[in-house]
Amino acid sequence: MSNTEIVRDYFKRFFSEKARHSEVRSLLADDFVFRDPMMSASSADESVAQLKQFGDELDMRVDVTQVVGEGDVVAALVDFHGPAGPMAYSHWFTFRGGRISRLQVIYDPRPFLQGGK
Repeated sequence: MSNTEIVRDYFKRFFSEKARHSEVRSLLADDFVFRDPMMSASSADESVAQLKQFGDELDMRVDVTQVVGEGDVVAALVDFHGPAGPMAYSHWFTFRGGRISRLQVIYDPRPFLQGGK
């Protein structure tokens, strides 16, 4: 499976009407590093544990608008639909050995901080 296909699989597993955080674990390297404006994690297990605190029944989905990349870096643009309303996100994935080793997510966190729409 190519890295761009893994990214599409990541979104399919994670955001398929209901959040399914634990289903992405097998795509992540053990020393996976996650960063976004509101969270960070230094391992795959830490990242999944943080996400599980939100529950696997959150109504969240994304429309993947573009996935581009070559080699070990893949970028994805998505329209996120969740509790804080619709938002545009940019995801930057780095791969090592066929697994996601780093994910940087970029978005405006103000809707989350303001409690939604």
